[in-house]
Order: sequence, then structure tokens, then C-alpha cells
Amino acid sequence: MRKIVLKIEPIPSEQISDVLKEHGILINHYAEEFFAHPRFSTGCSRETTVTIASLQEIGLENGATLRDIFTHISKTGLKACAVSTGLFLRLVWTDQPQSRNSTLTGTHSSPDQAVTVLSEIIEQDDAFPKGLYLRNIDGNLWLRGYICDDAYRFPGDALFAFEMRRI
Repeated sequence: MRKIVLKIEPIPSEQISDVLKEHGILINHYAEEFFAHPRFSTGCSRETTVTIASLQEIGLENGATLRDIFTHISKTGLKACAVSTGLFLRLVWTDQPQSRNSTLTGTHSSPDQAVTVLSEIIEQDDAFPKGLYLRNIDGNLWLRGYICDDAYRFPGDALFAFEMRRI
């Protein structure tokens, strides 16, 4: 498990694209859709601790659906991230290990070394992004939106980012 402390300062929605470009971060069209949703907000100033762990590390050895992951973490010290956490995590986590598989078009599988940011589902439509994931492809840092349905099962070795519950 890896822990990263984030100090979050709001970014006006019309500046998100420019901030990502300034940091050399690439995005896909699903991330653009996610950022454009009315429920996406960078929120207010705050500090949070993000834990990056595989599903196996948090007790889901055989993998799980998103619903299973949400249910499981409710019994732990972890919680879903705010919808903007992936954006801020990508801005500060620049030494993410590189993916060994640089192209995955049409495979519907979790990419090697990708970190899915578990966050609130802001749209129930399966064609709308469920959230964001971070990836390093050939030295290029990506923040990508992803889609899946309720039946999709992430493998046990899939990496996720969670926030820590405040006690």
C-alpha cells in the first residue's frame, strides 16, 4: 500500500484543461465528459490522505464489482474519494510506475499499473464514465475516464485509490 497526502485547492472548471496541459498530463474523451458533468466539482480547500492498494490488499482476493468494493470499504478505514481526487492525485503523483502494456483498445480490462480512483458514481448510465484512472504510458502521464457496467469484475490485482476515513 502507498499513502499520498494531497493538499487540494479548488480549480475553476474552465481552467482544468489548461492546468492539466501545463503539467503535461494527457486525458481521454471520457475524462473530458466526466469533468463537464454538473456534479463534478473540485470542491473546497482541504487536505486528504489517499491510499493506493490492490483489491487483494484490502481483502478482496478474487476481485470485485464496483458495488462490492463500495460495500467492502464501508467496513474498513477506507472510503470513496471525492469526485475531484483523481485530478489532484494525477497532478502530484508524477512517479507512477510505467505500464508494460501501452495499448489496450477494446480489451475491457484493467491496464497494468493503472490506478482506478474509487469515487462517487455521478451518473448511472453505463455509457457515462464511472470515474477516473491514472496511468503512465511510455513516460506520459494520463488521467483517463473509464466506463463499465454493474457486472464488470475488477481483478484482485487491480490497483485502486481510496481516501482515508477521518476518525
